[in-house]
Amino acid sequence: MNEHQIEQLIEHEAARRRAADNEHLTLLATDLTADLPSWARRRRILASLLAAVLLLGVTATYNALLPHRQMEGLVACNLDGQEEAVLLCADKLLT
Repeated sequence: MNEHQIEQLIEHEAARRRAADNEHLTLLATDLTADLPSWARRRRILASLLAAVLLLGVTATYNALLPHRQMEGLVACNLDGQEEAVLLCADKLLT
């Protein structure tokens, strides 16, 4: 065997090993990422649900912590004898 044949043999063996490595990595990547689309879908759904729960939870908590306004009785303006109640209600609204 001369020097040129030895170099060709080394190059051929290196190419064969690179091809085997690439095939192995392709199979490994395919195997490891086989569940990736369903995992990503589950993660998006979970993130959406978590965002919705947080949004509703924060707003419900904020609403629960706010003081609640008391509804005042309605004044019937067109009834006889209710003029003073109307004036009192208007005074409360304007002050």
